Amino acid sequence: MSYSSPILTVAAVAAISSILSACGGGSGSPSDAAPPASNNSSTTTTSSTNTDVSSNRLAAAIVAAKNAANTDPMCTTDKLGDFYWEIGNASDNAPIVSGSQGAGSVNSTSYFNIASASKWIFGAYVLEKKGIDQVRSNSSLKDGLRFMSGYTGFNEDACVGKLNITACYIAGMNGSTGQPNPDTVNKFDYDSGHDQKLASVDLGLGNLTATQLDTEYQNTIGLSKGFNMAALDPLMAGGMMGTATDYALFLKKIMKQELEIGRYLGDQAICALPSACPGKVVYSPILLLNEPWTYSYNHWVESEKGNGSIDAYSSPGKWGFYPWISADKKYYGILSRHDKEVGAYVESVKCGRQIRKAFMNAL
Repeated sequence: MSYSSPILTVAAVAAISSILSACGGGSGSPSDAAPPASNNSSTTTTSSTNTDVSSNRLAAAIVAAKNAANTDPMCTTDKLGDFYWEIGNASDNAPIVSGSQGAGSVNSTSYFNIASASKWIFGAYVLEKKGIDQVRSNSSLKDGLRFMSGYTGFNEDACVGKLNITACYIAGMNGSTGQPNPDTVNKFDYDSGHDQKLASVDLGLGNLTATQLDTEYQNTIGLSKGFNMAALDPLMAGGMMGTATDYALFLKKIMKQELEIGRYLGDQAICALPSACPGKVVYSPILLLNEPWTYSYNHWVESEKGNGSIDAYSSPGKWGFYPWISADKKYYGILSRHDKEVGAYVESVKCGRQIRKAFMNAL
């Protein structure tokens, strides 16, 4: 579903976003915000579902999720500000349960720069375009999508104002696009250069403008027209604008295996926590969580305890937009907000997974 706004068009919002930093994304303002909930700290909705659980267990899970969103210390609006959340499955049109916490200024159609949640979309695109056999056998594709290619040191701010993918790539790498950095080759380094190089060189998308990339995404992976790459900031790893409603449609396509990546979540995931694999990680945002997550094709494999355990698949955005799919691939969730505080993504993960745990444990 596309978003709408009585004030700003998609193009206007995207253009405004392009003058701001876009590393984990540029800034954006909520649109279509719901009116403040009167005399309530949150508003919630529920939907019927046709999952294979009893109605009693599902009802209990809905109550548990709402309770976590409303009362868990990780989910206070003092900590997160206003935010929207939802949990759903692949088959129902509406979420199973959702809520707007705080004053109700953020809802399912609030339009944000989703920052690094853009990475999952690009990963899905690459697998759809190339197929799993090519991705696994071609080191440029496999290592690029797992952030081991060595094309690092990318300056996202330098991409602002650029008209196409290659111009962004050249500017971000300060012209040094020919060879990878030998110090980061075969090591995990969470850096936008990997994706920009893949798009510009390996996939031949270099001449595409943001608008043309939007069309390419729509035609290849059926991405909702509510998504838009920031017009003057075509950053593959962090420049996408969208809403929770848009992202939910994308997650459902993954869960229904309508996209190739749906069959290969977590495939060939590599260590992304320095203490778990000394000498194999250059930079990882998971340091702030200090948990042994691993990284697959442009998406995270979450694990609090490690040892092969999987809690969820996800792609948290720098400024707090947090989408996930449960380990059993039966449910998805989204926590939507926009916060420029350092570590905003960590706060969203902590709250989002508390809601997920409450829901899943009650089933």
